[in-house]
Amino acid sequence: MLDDPAEAAVSAGATEGQPAGVVHSAFALVRALREAPRPLGVTDLASIVGIPKTTAHRLLEQMAEEDIVTRRDHKWELAPGFGELTPAGRRPSPLKAAARPRLNALAQATGASVILHSVSDGVLDTVYSAHGTLLAPLVPAAEQRLAAVHPAASQWRALASGQVEAEYQEVRPGCICIAAPASLPSGGTVVASLARPENREVESLKRPLERVVSLILSDERRFET
Repeated sequence: MLDDPAEAAVSAGATEGQPAGVVHSAFALVRALREAPRPLGVTDLASIVGIPKTTAHRLLEQMAEEDIVTRRDHKWELAPGFGELTPAGRRPSPLKAAARPRLNALAQATGASVILHSVSDGVLDTVYSAHGTLLAPLVPAAEQRLAAVHPAASQWRALASGQVEAEYQEVRPGCICIAAPASLPSGGTVVASLARPENREVESLKRPLERVVSLILSDERRFET
């Protein structure tokens, strides 16, 4: 079933690092710590990265031996000096940090392109985009992001109705898209879209997309507290 891998990725909170092995999982942990505004516990890190808690703990202990990470009060952070490789001022927002692993997981599981937009004064701003293998040969990544400005785009339909909406080849021939809106705890609004070639159905991916948005908002709260 097409939606089985998507459901598995969403429920596990998988990232692009998990299937590729230990090295990618270690880099995913480093990225999570680099982007977090505060030290994180192993439970939160395992959830964000999408690996078992025992695996996260083992990798963190190994990286601590190499002075990559350090533990303080049962929470982890990048070791002094190593964290300075990325200036704090260049860290992504909590929303982007939360969206990155979730969207990458869904894009990898489905082959779709998945984009999260924030909404401000009637304008969509890209928070993060993950481009799957199915749509890239048909539509360049830059054009995929620009498709959201089209008045028939599923993003605008979803924002108007307040629920998941679909668009079938109205914005671009050969492409179908679904979008799911959500309200941020801060009072703002976001909308996530998922696009695939027209010969690949999307109806079964509506629930996984909604679930991903919900998980992103939950993860964002952990980054902010």
